[in-house]
Amino acid sequence: MFKKQYSAIAQALQMVYAKDGESINLGTSTVTGENFVKVMQPFICKIGQELKYVKAGVICTDENMSDLSPGNVKFNEDVTWHENSKWYNKKKEPMRLNTGYKNFTFLLPDGALINFNCWKAVFIDVNGYKGPNTVGRDIFYFGLSQNNFSPVFFDFTNGNNINGCTSGYQTQITRDNYKEDCETGSGWGCSPLYIME
Repeated sequence: MFKKQYSAIAQALQMVYAKDGESINLGTSTVTGENFVKVMQPFICKIGQELKYVKAGVICTDENMSDLSPGNVKFNEDVTWHENSKWYNKKKEPMRLNTGYKNFTFLLPDGALINFNCWKAVFIDVNGYKGPNTVGRDIFYFGLSQNNFSPVFFDFTNGNNINGCTSGYQTQITRDNYKEDCETGSGWGCSPLYIME
């Protein structure tokens, strides 16, 4: 199921890039704070539209997109990432998400959830709100990389920290440790393992 979602989102990314003619500027020096909303929300909404989302946690209407200052962005609280401490890593430890990103979530027609987290990471729960809501079992990730039209697993955030904007809940995944992490660690390493091998 993760491979299916990975492929669908990769195609959606390529469609957005093809229509826009260039990639989004994902540099952390420019996509921070208010710029995150102004730069990333249209990009995120375009990807969601390509995926034909059923519901979105961030309202992607033209009216809502006309003034993208943080105080004016409207959210749909019916669609958010999992509540904090209601999703888990592979060691069965409760996980948290920086609440600033919880609404950047889309519910897809097949029931999957995708969340755009911390500027450059995409979290996918392949069966949505159904359990087990566990990293490496039904929750996976990939990254968005500057000037790259395909999803990546490494070198897309400073230090390769997955969930890097949530203090105390970060996991470093690298080319050297992803297999071990999948087998005995947090479970985030299963994402590259299942796609690359």
